[in-house]
Amino acid sequence: MGRAKKQKLSIVKCIIAIFIGIFIIYGGARLFNCAWDAFVHKTPDAPLPSQPQVVEPKPAPRTETPPAPPAAKVEKPLSDKVPPAVDGTNTYSVLIDKSEHKVYLLDNDKKVAVWGCAIGLGGAGQKQKEGDNMTPTGTFVVDEIDDASAWTHDFGDGKGAIAGAYGPFFISLDTERLSKGQWDGIGIHGTHDPASIGTNASEGCVRLDNANLRKLIKYVKVGTKVTITE
Repeated sequence: MGRAKKQKLSIVKCIIAIFIGIFIIYGGARLFNCAWDAFVHKTPDAPLPSQPQVVEPKPAPRTETPPAPPAAKVEKPLSDKVPPAVDGTNTYSVLIDKSEHKVYLLDNDKKVAVWGCAIGLGGAGQKQKEGDNMTPTGTFVVDEIDDASAWTHDFGDGKGAIAGAYGPFFISLDTERLSKGQWDGIGIHGTHDPASIGTNASEGCVRLDNANLRKLIKYVKVGTKVTITE
């Protein structure tokens, strides 16, 4: 090859090499500028989304419902009807309230029946002697139960002896400790005069309507306690 031709090729190669170098330098500068801009104008990292805060629901205020007040206990009124008597029982006793003119049947000291009665003409107060027409107060026991259906009595009112004056039964009370032998003959019995029930009418005994006396007699025996109060 001729010397002139070799020189031309060398010149061309140099020019190509220069262009390639310029291209590389230019491209590198562009890449550097992009990288620099990215670094300088870097967008701050977006914060990670926070976990949603779980709010525990507040429990509803607890309202205590006060318990309902207990229903008032209603005492059933006593009646003249009583349960069937149990043979051989010792749980029954009798309470006589002079001021109320009432005879109560008690079962284990609980009132289970009540009847109206008449007491002595003397009214309130303790019996002191024979003929004072007072119904004694205290605790006594039944010492005798008599069939009085045939008995009569003269009340001294001019009517003479009255048949049926004591009703069907006479429940005799042992008053010896109180009377010390000075008087006797006090008991619970029926009457020929139902209108006297609820009043002071007798000579000291306790009168019951005959029908009620028959109810009471089922629960009374010798030894039954009888309490008479003012």
